[in-house]
Amino acid sequence: MSQLSIIQKRGKMSIAIPHKLFIDGRFVGIMKDSRVTLEIPMGQYCITIQSMIPYFSASHTVDVLPHSNLVLTFSDREKWWDALFMLDIILWIAKRFLYLAAPWTWVYEIFTNGYFILWIAYEWRIRDRYFKFDTQTINNSL
Repeated sequence: MSQLSIIQKRGKMSIAIPHKLFIDGRFVGIMKDSRVTLEIPMGQYCITIQSMIPYFSASHTVDVLPHSNLVLTFSDREKWWDALFMLDIILWIAKRFLYLAAPWTWVYEIFTNGYFILWIAYEWRIRDRYFKFDTQTINNSL
């Protein structure tokens, strides 16, 4: 038997979010931790990671070799958007305490609503390849 390790790569500030795990279209379980290790026979498998929101998922085909440990690492494609939203939250809080003159209030509202619409369009475009994968095979043969 071989081992398949699935690891969620996260940033330092992000929290562990559960994901659904499918192997060859069959539901295996929910990844509550950032690492799962399975005993699996050799073969070719389609691994699907799905967000708890069913519209966001990605699939990756892996070849499991005999007596090996396959490490599949996945991460989301949201790093730049997360930074932009963090900046927007800081500006939103600052706006509650500071007064912005008439043209700057409009500029802020157009900016924040504009990239929110762009973000929704981006999410819709990548919904079937939401995660990116990296594989590494460690051969355990004697």
